[in-house]
Amino acid sequence: MDLDELLAREEIRDVVKRLARGTDRLDEELMASSYHPDGYDDHNSFRGTGTEFARWVVEVLPHFAATHHFIGDPHFRSIEGDVAQVDTYCIAHHLSRPDDDGRATDMILALRYVDRFERRDGSWRIAHRVCAFDWTYEVPFDAGARFVFEDDFTVGARDRTDITYRDLERRPD
Repeated sequence: MDLDELLAREEIRDVVKRLARGTDRLDEELMASSYHPDGYDDHNSFRGTGTEFARWVVEVLPHFAATHHFIGDPHFRSIEGDVAQVDTYCIAHHLSRPDDDGRATDMILALRYVDRFERRDGSWRIAHRVCAFDWTYEVPFDAGARFVFEDDFTVGARDRTDITYRDLERRPD
């Protein structure tokens, strides 16, 4: 493996992680930046460009109270020149909002992202993605039985107010 391939692998890993972060933060711009302008995404219930996919996510996913995509390390099936075939495992949690009776659920999906990455103008991005679902199940989620965060806890947000959009300052002595 040469330096060019090592750099390609690292840039592709960053794209995969950036897309997961953008999805969980409902950041349309961050998600869209993971695809080439003509990149295609087949998520089964959605099929279209990466830009259209990002728009769809910010329209559809807010009905969940939270999502969390845990991404495995990508498996590089091949890298040949400016094309890489990459598989990435993912476990995704989708917490519903409580219904009128206060019941909520966690829909858990095991899936794989099967991607064709292309390097264009020196930048690796998704050219074609297929989401392959392996299994799913749903469990009741009792929001009343959870740990309650104190007022001074840092709690994630599904927008640009989330802490990951800020640079941390040096820790005070």
